[in-house]
Amino acid sequence: MKRTLLFIILLSACEFAWPQWRQTQGPVGGTIFGISIDGVKVYAGTSAGVFLSEDEGLNWISKNDGFPGVPVHSVAVNGTTIFAGTYSMGIYRSSDSGTTWTACNTGLTNQNIHCLAFAGGVLLAGTDAGLFISPDNANSWDQANTLPGNSKVYALALTGTSVYAATYGDGVYHSSDTGTTWNSMNTGLTNLNILSLVIHGDDVFAGCDGGGVFRLSGNSWAEVSNGLPGQAKMKSLSASANGIYAGTDGWGIFRTIDDGINWLPVNQYLTNPDINCMTATPVRVFAGSNGGGIFYSSNQGEYWIPANQGMVNTSIRGLVISGAEMFAGTWGAGISYSKSNGYEWTPMNNGLTCPYISCIVKTEDLLYAGTMGSGLFMSSDNANSWSPVNNGILNPYTSSIANDGHKLFTGTQGGGIYFSSDAGNHWSAINNGLTNLNITSLAISEGRVFTGTRGGGIFVSTDDGNNWQPCNNGLTGKQINTVIVHDTEVFAGTSSGVFHSNDQGLTWGFLGTGLPGYDIRSLGFCLESIFAATGGHGVLLSSDRGESWESVNSGLSDSSIHVISLNNSTLFAGTRNRGIWKNALSDIFTLNATPDTLILGWNAGNNDSLFIQTSVEWTLQGYIPDWLTVGRTSGTGNDTLVFQTLTANTTSARRDAVFYLFSPKANTATFTVSQKGKTEMVTSVEGVSLQVFPNPATGFIKLRSPFTVDKIRVYNLMGELIKNMNINGREGIINLSGRSKGVYYLHIDLNEGTIIRKIVLF
Repeated sequence: MKRTLLFIILLSACEFAWPQWRQTQGPVGGTIFGISIDGVKVYAGTSAGVFLSEDEGLNWISKNDGFPGVPVHSVAVNGTTIFAGTYSMGIYRSSDSGTTWTACNTGLTNQNIHCLAFAGGVLLAGTDAGLFISPDNANSWDQANTLPGNSKVYALALTGTSVYAATYGDGVYHSSDTGTTWNSMNTGLTNLNILSLVIHGDDVFAGCDGGGVFRLSGNSWAEVSNGLPGQAKMKSLSASANGIYAGTDGWGIFRTIDDGINWLPVNQYLTNPDINCMTATPVRVFAGSNGGGIFYSSNQGEYWIPANQGMVNTSIRGLVISGAEMFAGTWGAGISYSKSNGYEWTPMNNGLTCPYISCIVKTEDLLYAGTMGSGLFMSSDNANSWSPVNNGILNPYTSSIANDGHKLFTGTQGGGIYFSSDAGNHWSAINNGLTNLNITSLAISEGRVFTGTRGGGIFVSTDDGNNWQPCNNGLTGKQINTVIVHDTEVFAGTSSGVFHSNDQGLTWGFLGTGLPGYDIRSLGFCLESIFAATGGHGVLLSSDRGESWESVNSGLSDSSIHVISLNNSTLFAGTRNRGIWKNALSDIFTLNATPDTLILGWNAGNNDSLFIQTSVEWTLQGYIPDWLTVGRTSGTGNDTLVFQTLTANTTSARRDAVFYLFSPKANTATFTVSQKGKTEMVTSVEGVSLQVFPNPATGFIKLRSPFTVDKIRVYNLMGELIKNMNINGREGIINLSGRSKGVYYLHIDLNEGTIIRKIVLF
């Protein structure tokens, strides 16, 4: 008996090797430690490596290929060679404008680098253990013996062969021979904790830790701090023809035009006043902030403009998702908003006086943002404007927020918990029984309020916070990072793993298999699966309620995750230094099916099997015709579908049945069962080795088949036919250039049947 070939063409979740995690376009900003300028090129050393701008700071790109994931505190340029000084891994060198990097630490006995500078042909490096000198472009290093080896060298300033070195505790040292020999130069210097140096004209200026600015004229220093806040750290100094600029630790930027006799603040539109570094050109002054990215001024500091396009270097501390809308709280760049699932971000800081966001919560029509320094803020217009809501709150260091209808709870760092019943207009302290006031998190479940503390475990209140009791039975980790309620269960992420309670906190169990001592910062849930964000081990997934865990970190370049959040299709991770990353849930959970072909006879009663390999639940969707039956339509785990023919195909026309293996977590696997007409006299073909490449592609796709291809039809995800072409051969080229990015389906007609292949354009 002749047999009809039944094609089952499968497109499973792991057919394409996309990187799982992809960085979103923001939020922009982040911590900047050093800025170096080479013509129109600007290099920035950041908490996430090196960034380069080729248009004077307007746009930035990451330059970290081969670079370790550590902060860069200084950048120096010598011709076409760039040097990056890291904090903990020494010095890296690039000879191709930052495209690739190699370590160059031979002879460098301390690898905590604060500053780099060229003096003639000599490269100088200030470290936590003195100054090091390289005469050969960092191929080798020697320590400057006449400068104390235990000094922290924070800054260097030079003119010709004269070099000045700022140390913390030992004042200023001077070398007149390009760093070979050094002498202390501290006459008149009453504060020896020097953070910054700059040379302006014939004078040297030194910025101190809490002691203003000193000017060196000749061989003696004199304080020139009139107008400067006396308690401020002078973290950075820069000079141009239009004056000298001083960047402080939270007081913003000051400018003098009379060599330091008088200083005035120049902070208009400067949204982050904590300035780590400054560099001036004849046209612009650049300021690198602690968390807010880079700002520049083209009018002597009259006002400042953020220059962070592409500078995705932010630390994320809070994340709220509502459909495609996202609100992100950053450490130093305030609040950012995305209405495109993280594709584009917009800063939303109008009225927000503190850029250091610790938490963010959305109620039905209001947004609340907690800050570290200015308390709590509220927005009633989707973050377009913010107002402080701190009436009754005595501690400005807000660490957490939770709401239950009209009831609001906010936790503080060191001040315990406050309660409001009127949307945050009035607050009262509720700390009775709370023996630890360092609050890290809040969660509400069925009339109970849970709070996690730093060092005191978890407390619970059943009367809106009027009274608290510890609930730590079985909780061996008392350093609580997060408490979260999922359905009726309570979960705690601690510095030593995940704990779980199914009796409202009376007892706790450890869900730590696979996470030995991991620091759990945030938890998220997808049906029965748990995601855990860790401080150093990326994101972990448990598909069995915490019995076992696996890493889901492919493509994720920052393993320290502060917060995770999910919508219906995507997992988002807010990182310590690299903004927000996204991962499609369907890329994490897999749904595979084999074999590619099944052969059934024409007569009723013949059957064959399809094997489902997955760890997630699935259902079979699609119309089952009267000539075919399937043994089951749903399952979980590794399952088998048995197909059986009920009737023979006595016509000459082929009949099809299209099915979908659907999972709420994984990509849908699509297949078509085809029974050809009896008169076609098809013999057995065990498999079709058909190649479609490259996939993913940018436009042109090649086809190679062991059988003759009649025609190809291309459909988009809406099922619309967008291309129909005849091949009449075994090879062909499909031109999809100019088409939108996304997923398409190729229907490839062979004499032996029709094969469907999914392709991706990017």
